[in-house]
Amino acid sequence: MNMTKKLMILLLAMLACMTVSAQDTVIDETCPPQFPGGDAALINFLNANIVYPSQAAQDKVEGKVIVQFTVKKTGKIDDVKVLRSVRKDLDDEAVRVVKMMPDFIPAKQDGEVTDMPYTIPVSFKLFDEMEPLTVSEGSDVPDDFEPPMFPGGERAVMEFLKENVKYPPMAAKRKTQGRVVMTFVVDKTGKVTEIKVAKSVDIYLDTEAIRVCKLLPDFIPARQNGEPVSVWFTLPITFKL
Repeated sequence: MNMTKKLMILLLAMLACMTVSAQDTVIDETCPPQFPGGDAALINFLNANIVYPSQAAQDKVEGKVIVQFTVKKTGKIDDVKVLRSVRKDLDDEAVRVVKMMPDFIPAKQDGEVTDMPYTIPVSFKLFDEMEPLTVSEGSDVPDDFEPPMFPGGERAVMEFLKENVKYPPMAAKRKTQGRVVMTFVVDKTGKVTEIKVAKSVDIYLDTEAIRVCKLLPDFIPARQNGEPVSVWFTLPITFKL
């Protein structure tokens, strides 16, 4: 057998080995767990539900608590624990909010639903400004206090909500209705900050209410003794099919 034939046979043998090797390769496809609505909805959920522990706020303690839990095959959360602590009261608040989360879309590995660990950071950060003035119905309003105003007044607020609120498809599918009560700070410049859900309906309606509040234009800021002040403002958003 001449050298050319030997090389041809060797090359064919190598190709045959490569083909068998390729056929035996298994691609490991893993889809991690997912919060319903994705990462943006997860962030909104945390923003809407975290309550800064009062003592930590007084002590001006800030930080990021790393929380880990298992998303079961059913999507339910189990085995919640703190991987990185800041302080006990912040740790406890982070765990409390994580345990409130709705069921996740469970993980899949090679097409099969499976349990899988999931890790999230829960950040606690104080605002630089002083605590905003809270004015609620029935409370004693200072004589020189002028509340914040949406540009155009109450009718303009209603028109803004009518134009911008989109009924979440999943809420419509479930026939979920109700009034989400939002609270936020109108700061000294009229900007809307610290958006939170004061009264929840469900994750889908809550998330849409948060999204719309983030679209709000600057308000005419509140004034006390003629000076602009930061105040809490409450806005109900009604969802009706």
